[in-house]
Amino acid sequence: MQLNILGFLTLGLTVSALPGTKVVPRENSEEAARIIGGSVVSSGDFKSTAYLEMYDGGRMRNRCTGSLIAPNVVLTAGHCTYKDEFTQYMAGHFQVGITHNIPTSPSVLFEGHSVAKVIRHPKFSMMDLVDDIALLILADSVPSSEGTPIKIYSGKYSTSTPIRAAGFGLTDPNDPTSVSSQLMEVDLTIGSHSICSRNSDTYDSKTQICTDGTAGKDTCQGDSGGPLVTPVDNGSQKTALLGLTSYGTVSATNPDGLCAVKGSSGFYTYIAPYLDWIASEANLNVKDIQITNTTSSANDDDDEEEDSTTTSSRSSGSDDDFTDFTFLSNTDTDGVDIGDLASSFNSAMSDIFNEHGPTISGASRAQLAVAAVGVAAMLF
Repeated sequence: MQLNILGFLTLGLTVSALPGTKVVPRENSEEAARIIGGSVVSSGDFKSTAYLEMYDGGRMRNRCTGSLIAPNVVLTAGHCTYKDEFTQYMAGHFQVGITHNIPTSPSVLFEGHSVAKVIRHPKFSMMDLVDDIALLILADSVPSSEGTPIKIYSGKYSTSTPIRAAGFGLTDPNDPTSVSSQLMEVDLTIGSHSICSRNSDTYDSKTQICTDGTAGKDTCQGDSGGPLVTPVDNGSQKTALLGLTSYGTVSATNPDGLCAVKGSSGFYTYIAPYLDWIASEANLNVKDIQITNTTSSANDDDDEEEDSTTTSSRSSGSDDDFTDFTFLSNTDTDGVDIGDLASSFNSAMSDIFNEHGPTISGASRAQLAVAAVGVAAMLF
């Protein structure tokens, strides 16, 4: 299996990774484009989204996306700070704009905010794109009239959590010349552990999120570092950062590594585990940059035994679902879809058997199955 970076746009770069994986940028850096299967972002949304252009005076320019998390701090992908496998961009190579519109002509150099310091996660490697996260400390603060910092979501999430991505990436994976000057957005669905593991040899469930392989909707080249958001009901902001766009995969069923192919996942860095690192490196207070939902504690992420109904339960699918999400309290069961609950239960049990089956004895597997039936009877 191979990895395909979603925004690190250079010619002819192949990076060896773990056995069976590669990082394979798929696009000429001069050909900016946008999200696949999405729509143009309205002027009132994604006001924290940053356009990044990297130019070191050579023949090619690279483009990525990012998010403003403080007036002078932009969060993006670690690989966006590299020109190629071995060459890092310096602070002076970046121009950053908090904007919904970008130049489409390759002859026009973007002018925005300068970067004073580039901070890459110390464990990030171009070999496997794990810990794919970086900070850009701007030389000046972005005025509130230009952009509004977004908070990082620190509550729980599941495969039913609605997510939406935005970026300046490809609209057509088969047409590298499809160019747009506008920020795009697309609603996606979180994939299960088994799907993520199948689609990436280097998948780490603790620090990465993947999508479920729905055909026709995806992030693509140019979107790297861009926001993956989820709705929140806590405070004035409608959404918070759950992840950032990292990479796609090349596989036997998708040998060309095209975006939005059925069964292929996009992979995203899950940001919450990096909150302490972000706050420390950017001289920020963790409490100031995180948010959760009113029905979910920011400190309950490690409580594996907690009933999922005590945290947010949000439907996904349509744009309306994303905006008008609802929550369950400890006692309120109105609106619970038993079919969805049963499906999630069955999926969870399948994941347990698939992941731990080889290490569980036959007797233990039988006992686990009996227990599952009992729990199902009580639920349904």
